[in-house]
Amino acid sequence: MNSEEKLEQSNIVKERGTVYFKEGKFKQALLQYKKIVSWLEYESSFSGEEMQKVHALRLASHLNLAMCHLKLQAFSAAIESCNKALELDSNNEKGLFRRGEAHLAVNDFDLARADFQKVLQLYPSNKVAKAQLAVCQQRTRRQLAREKKLYANMFERLAEEEHKAKAEVAGDHPIVTEMKGEPNNVAGNQSQVEAEA
Repeated sequence: MNSEEKLEQSNIVKERGTVYFKEGKFKQALLQYKKIVSWLEYESSFSGEEMQKVHALRLASHLNLAMCHLKLQAFSAAIESCNKALELDSNNEKGLFRRGEAHLAVNDFDLARADFQKVLQLYPSNKVAKAQLAVCQQRTRRQLAREKKLYANMFERLAEEEHKAKAEVAGDHPIVTEMKGEPNNVAGNQSQVEAEA
């Protein structure tokens, strides 16, 4: 195919990919968009006017690939497609937003937040990005709370183990008795061990 035919075929294939996407046939749509990228990615024989069309088709193809990958839950591939789209247009709203969605899906909250914030900086009226930023911040808080609880429990267990180890090193093994309804009083046993020592 010469460059003119590649451009013409790319437009046809793009439409076919869009039809597949609307029908929910994401894998078939993906194949169509990949064809466009393979035809146009490294082609250098286009004229100035054709280059603008090629640039627009490549950008649309990478964005559409990203959307297909998101639908198929192939999040790393979605991020890669967004990165390629953003190489062509670093402030592309869809590229930034879709990459943010992919980062959010894999719980990479900092990168997701950065993408959503950039979308809002460039396109302040984007309500969906604002909502996703709120979701991102909520999940970040939830994750921090889980980590705090996890580490708090870990340190409590370590302190208990250290406490038991010290009691054993002292040569006295406190007898642990627990009656129904009465809590085990390890602290009381420890103070008794210290008094006897």
